[in-house]
Amino acid sequence: MSMELNAKTEPGQRLVALAETLAADFSTRAADHDREASYPFASIDALRAVGYFAAPIPTEYGGMGVASVHDVLVAASRLARGDASVAIGVNMHMAVVLNLVRRWALAKAAGNARRVAAFGSTLEAIARDGAVIATAVSEPGQDLTRPSTTATRTDAGWRIDGRKVFCTMSPAATVLFTAVSFRDADGAERYGYARVPASAPGVVIHDDWDALGMRASGSHSITFTGVELPESFLRGGFPVGDAVSYMESNLAAGLFHAAASLGIAEAAQRNATGAIVARQHANGDARGRILVAENAIELSAARAVFARAATLIDEHESESAEGGERLTAVFAEAQATKAFVNEAATRVVDRALALSGGAGYLNGSPLARAYRDVRAGAFMHPLGANRAYELVADVELGRQASLH
Repeated sequence: MSMELNAKTEPGQRLVALAETLAADFSTRAADHDREASYPFASIDALRAVGYFAAPIPTEYGGMGVASVHDVLVAASRLARGDASVAIGVNMHMAVVLNLVRRWALAKAAGNARRVAAFGSTLEAIARDGAVIATAVSEPGQDLTRPSTTATRTDAGWRIDGRKVFCTMSPAATVLFTAVSFRDADGAERYGYARVPASAPGVVIHDDWDALGMRASGSHSITFTGVELPESFLRGGFPVGDAVSYMESNLAAGLFHAAASLGIAEAAQRNATGAIVARQHANGDARGRILVAENAIELSAARAVFARAATLIDEHESESAEGGERLTAVFAEAQATKAFVNEAATRVVDRALALSGGAGYLNGSPLARAYRDVRAGAFMHPLGANRAYELVADVELGRQASLH
């Protein structure tokens, strides 16, 4: 019996149990959506119906009060066991909401009543309205800290223009959390996030997602052409090129991608071992026993580093501080974990496919889907494998971490 990860808090335990129930439901239609490359709106409806999208929001604002990043990540891995295409979209929503909860908590700790009220109002609206937030961040040939999508000041607020790719969950989104470059009141260029209603005039969600794996994720490209927004829909931000601020904004995002990979691998191992037990010939197949054991060992290691990185983020956020050398180190640990879990999960799925014999090779098999889906983790930002290895090496060598 494998020792799977569990939540550390009571609200987290309830969320993980809910994720397991939802995953069982998702799995009943995942193969059809994968085959058709159709979007699983029923799964999103199920998530909204139980308030899953509001899980990290404090209970006083209508959420479940799951404050632990570790616990939200464990729940994310459970969702991925049922349908990873759904899970990666939910993950992007959760990363945004956790950042908002973090800002609210910092304002509360600092006694800043104005910011507490502002963030509290936003969080309450997300819970009340059942908001579904898709992130519009990735761009072709992307400079991570300088989006090519722009926000230009107008008399009424802002005008958004640009193009995004890999906008997961965009078919179901009510809000597109969009990375933009803009000029502040002093003319300095800044990186910010605009909250763009998915239904706003000038927003086009292109039905163009056709990929090897994650086929039901709805990761379409989006264009913004003269999208008009009120001034309040874009606030704050940080100077373009500021790697530390970028890392602070994306501290847990990489681990959400790792959570999807871990869930895929766990489901693949369960599928393969269940089939072996059913065939009742594992004892006479030395090679099969080796593959099962190797998978168990890799899953144990993946869970350990995943839990450690998630715990480090919880500890960092409990310090009520932003920026600095400590943040860079924690971000690097999260990226090292993402790289390790992505690669280990791929090996686990490959072995599970080998264990299945010819059955797993058929497109209707969940192992065939896992074989394709698990390979998405390596290029998902932040950070893709190439940039992650550069960052981890720089931090290990004591060099200033930079992102580009």
